[in-house]
Amino acid sequence: MNESGPLPLKNVGLYFLLIFGGLVSVYISFVGLISIWVGLRHSQQDGFWMPILVGVLFIITIALFFARLTKFIRNQMKEKDIIQIHG
Repeated sequence: MNESGPLPLKNVGLYFLLIFGGLVSVYISFVGLISIWVGLRHSQQDGFWMPILVGVLFIITIALFFARLTKFIRNQMKEKDIIQIHG
C-alpha cells in the first residue's frame, strides 16, 4: 500500500505543459530577436522597419500568451480534484 498517496498525474501533466509552453515561447522570442537584428542590420534599405515591427510584435504577443498560460496552470494546480464515490 502506498502511504504517500496517489501520484498527482494532473500536476505532472501541467508541469509538462508549462515546460513545453516555455520552450515554444523561447523559440518564438528567438525568432523575433533575429527579425529585429535583421531589420537593424539592413537599416539603409527601404522598409527596414517591417522586420523590426514584426519581431517586437512576436515578442510582445508570446510574452502575453505565456503569462496567461502560467496563470491558468497555477490556478489549475491549486484546485483539488478529489472524486468521492458514495455507494
